[in-house]
Amino acid sequence: MTAILEIENLQKRYGGITAVDGATFGIEEGSITGLIGPNGAGKTTTFNLISGFEEPDGGSVRFRGEDLQDLMEPSRDERVIWGGASAITAGTIGGIAGVAGLGLGTVGGLGTLAVGAGLGAGFYAGQERVRQAREGHTNSRPFMLARQGLVRTFQITRELTEMTVLENLMLAPQGQAGENLLNTWLRRDLMASEEAEVREQAREMLKLLELDHVSDERAGNLSGGQRKLLELGRVLMIDPEVILLDEPVAGVNPSLTRKLMDRIETLRDEGYTFCIVEHDMEVIMNLSDTIVVMSEGDVLVEGDPEEIQEDEAVIDAYLGVD
Repeated sequence: MTAILEIENLQKRYGGITAVDGATFGIEEGSITGLIGPNGAGKTTTFNLISGFEEPDGGSVRFRGEDLQDLMEPSRDERVIWGGASAITAGTIGGIAGVAGLGLGTVGGLGTLAVGAGLGAGFYAGQERVRQAREGHTNSRPFMLARQGLVRTFQITRELTEMTVLENLMLAPQGQAGENLLNTWLRRDLMASEEAEVREQAREMLKLLELDHVSDERAGNLSGGQRKLLELGRVLMIDPEVILLDEPVAGVNPSLTRKLMDRIETLRDEGYTFCIVEHDMEVIMNLSDTIVVMSEGDVLVEGDPEEIQEDEAVIDAYLGVD
């Protein structure tokens, strides 16, 4: 198999605390990788780094051979928009200065000086805006990764609480015609047809997750377990290549947990790739092809479930044996 995600010498510090300290491992395409470790081992921080929600202080994460930071770079269209906004800023400031300069015309060169100063200030402000926008977005744009097939769920769910369960799922698919303002005027038939198709897909997903009985309920009214299922459903509606699941069965009843595990295994067999952080060791051991054990911010050991269960270093890390 080929590693679709490559994590090399990953590092993350918060002040004087090192949360991830040189973690290196790979996630094979078409596999299920479990990421485990005692509390404070750096699992969640590693997940945040892998999914682009935090910037590493060292090391790299590559998705299909490309560095995540490069994949999150602003697109050409975004640069054009930022440049246009900067030009408007420069023009506005310069115009104001020009009007002020006309008012100072009786003082001779003071008017010209004011116009020049205004244009210079506008140009500088515009360039600073572009620089700040670029730097501020380069490493905080996980939506760009989602568009390219790398998605994640969260320990604490992030549903849109005032929308219905069905609407939450319908928003997930990428590149819908309704995202283009012109289509709302010029291609209404296309939008209606696509919306009907997405609605049917969402209803099928709700049946799979056994949430169809709350499809018209506001997402904010769901129980904790139901919110976990909704978040998993939204991820699957995107139809990604790599799915990072952060404690997917926490709060889910055992019967549905088994069904979710079966669904994940089926998706794996269809070519999807999973990386799962989960404290339920029975789920991890039964579901994973490979398990990566972290301790104190680094990889302690990596292997198949049988090897991990018998590894003395893993037992020591969990039980605190010296």
